[in-house]
Amino acid sequence: MIFIGGVGPRRKKLENHPRICSGCGLSQAYLVRVDDYLSLFFIPIWRIRKGQPFIECERCGLITDESGQVYAAGTNLRAINCHRCGETLKKHFRYCPHCGAKL
Repeated sequence: MIFIGGVGPRRKKLENHPRICSGCGLSQAYLVRVDDYLSLFFIPIWRIRKGQPFIECERCGLITDESGQVYAAGTNLRAINCHRCGETLKKHFRYCPHCGAKL
């Protein structure tokens, strides 16, 4: 009989409503936490370590603690969303290739 197991991280979003990011100014920052879980056959079974909560912006990637201290600068500005159709686009696009809206 073969068992496949190990310890791996699992990301948990702690709130449903976004906060305003101090880096990009958009409301796409969420309070999240990364916990370590013991997994058996790729199924998380037991939480081994509870991580510290932090705020991460889904748009620019800025990571801060709840007091505003910066852990990692946001560098994830390669993609944006079209304001008309909502499709994800690359930052250098001037027009949306899906709906034709000017960005």
